[in-house]
Amino acid sequence: MADVRNRRGHLLVADAIKLFHAAFVVFAIFGALCLWWTPALLWFHIPVVVWAGGINLLGWTCPLTPLENRFRMSAGQSGYEGGFIQHYLERAGLSGMDRRTLETRVGWTILAWNGLLYVLWGWTAGP
Repeated sequence: MADVRNRRGHLLVADAIKLFHAAFVVFAIFGALCLWWTPALLWFHIPVVVWAGGINLLGWTCPLTPLENRFRMSAGQSGYEGGFIQHYLERAGLSGMDRRTLETRVGWTILAWNGLLYVLWGWTAGP
């Protein structure tokens, strides 16, 4: 019985990490839109964008991915190969490209999109 509870607990932690990771990705992509309502968020959002863009462009693995996989495996599930975005886009049927191409495109897209939003925000925020 304790083993079943332990596995459920590990699965719950793995799912919580997955949700946090997804929220981080969404914030990296769309967080600049919040600047029109909360400009102070800029100082929190910039490091998130640099991290998300950089980790993809450099081909690094976000520490949350192996952490999620470790808890999934200890819960009796299999982990997954590749990165978080690649894994969940493939599961949704949205990616047919190799890992490095996807990571590079995601990295540049995050940086370019947020750069554009920062410029637009700067123009509309005024002096």
